[in-house]
Amino acid sequence: MQEEQRLQVCLITEEIISLFRSVIGEINSAEFWLEEEEGKFTFHLTANQKLGNVQRSELIESTTSGENDAVRRGFLGKLREMLIQAMSVGKDIDQYYSSEAYSSQAADLSDAVISTEKWDKFERSVLLGLTDRVNISIRGGLVELTAVKQF
Repeated sequence: MQEEQRLQVCLITEEIISLFRSVIGEINSAEFWLEEEEGKFTFHLTANQKLGNVQRSELIESTTSGENDAVRRGFLGKLREMLIQAMSVGKDIDQYYSSEAYSSQAADLSDAVISTEKWDKFERSVLLGLTDRVNISIRGGLVELTAVKQF
């Protein structure tokens, strides 16, 4: 691997983590790993994290397709997404997944911070510019980000 490629791998890793932190805030539990096969690098970040509506939208907008991959995986995924959207109208999405008051308060607070004018979409543009593809899958409280870069 050339030095320039090493630097790009490091930068992509930093941008993935930075994007997650910018959108989600404090990450409770996450795993990150990198796979390489014949010059194709696949970056994986999986987090157990309940998301607010704004957080969910920001992550989905950070993908190449602009869609939640969990929804594209068949009829049940699409039905689940429709139910989540219908039940969350005017509410924070965490109220759908959990009735714990502190969870929805934390999500409301993070939604307010993200939706301020200070939200910078720089991480998203850098990540999309450096990679060939970025996918997000959100199912309940499981968030999976996969980015692919072919050298």
